[in-house]
Amino acid sequence: MTYQPLVGVDAAQTPQREFEKELKNKHFQYTYDNGWKYEFHVPNDQRIVYSIHGGPMAGRHNFQTCYYQRVRENLWQANWLEETGTVVSLILDIDNRRITTFMAFSQGHWEHPNDAHGDKRVDLDRWRGLSKIGISTNRYLITEQASIDEIFEGRGDLPEISLDLPTL
Repeated sequence: MTYQPLVGVDAAQTPQREFEKELKNKHFQYTYDNGWKYEFHVPNDQRIVYSIHGGPMAGRHNFQTCYYQRVRENLWQANWLEETGTVVSLILDIDNRRITTFMAFSQGHWEHPNDAHGDKRVDLDRWRGLSKIGISTNRYLITEQASIDEIFEGRGDLPEISLDLPTL
């Protein structure tokens, strides 16, 4: 049996005109109120590329299929599922330079954070193993808010990612 974590995928289309203007090719560096440092780049309407620089997951570099939903002008929701079984949903408030995040870490990811470090192109099998620890309801739920430190165009220092690489 092949690995198929996405049983049902929402195929809703991102509003292209607004996405192109407000999010495409934007890079966000931000610090959570608890001190964790993250950054992400939005290369297109189907991907997010990120790195974690502070907190228990520091050292993780990843890219995911991401589902973007516009709430209103410069207010977006971004959602994705990771190989570790972790679910991430964040609200990106560009005008107020704030991010509100809900993360449902899998038991394996949260209890073995060092195994979740690295780069998907090298560490994918180990990350998938983390998703198999515990059952789907064994989650560490985290809600955090962050201040956006910087917004700019382009990927910055994030690794270049071929956008046709599989994400799960």
